Amino acid sequence: MRRTTIITTALAATAALAVGPVGGASAKKATQLDCGLKLFAQGQPNPSGIQFGFVTCQEPFGNGVHYDEYTVTPTSPGHGTIAATFTNSYDLGTTSGTAALTFTATGETSVAYSGTVTYTHGTGKFKQIAGGGTIECTSVDRGAHKSCTVHSTLTGV
Repeated sequence: MRRTTIITTALAATAALAVGPVGGASAKKATQLDCGLKLFAQGQPNPSGIQFGFVTCQEPFGNGVHYDEYTVTPTSPGHGTIAATFTNSYDLGTTSGTAALTFTATGETSVAYSGTVTYTHGTGKFKQIAGGGTIECTSVDRGAHKSCTVHSTLTGV
């Protein structure tokens, strides 16, 4: 009888693992979101500074405000990298993270930016946020004003 109990228990445990989580738990579903940013550098935009702006996203984020602190590292005339930490505030919570971009002067006053975004923290409805994506920006006034698009794949939203 004891051997039958052990085998039955082992089979039940194996079946539970094969089926997956029980009690309503499920794997985190990835959501793809696109957001637009309109950013305004405060003061001289080099070598470091802060930006404020507006963010327009698909649901569940919606419209909000953006704040970031950044550091510019020139690598050659008209080229370089930017490291930033950001917070976006929405009606239902905040999202925070980091961005790493490269930039290239594309004209006398125009600049193109591209890089990655990583979400590291959230509050409210977004407290479980994780993931990241890509960011592309353009500026026609040497970086004082930027227009950006962010494409992200996120969980916890």
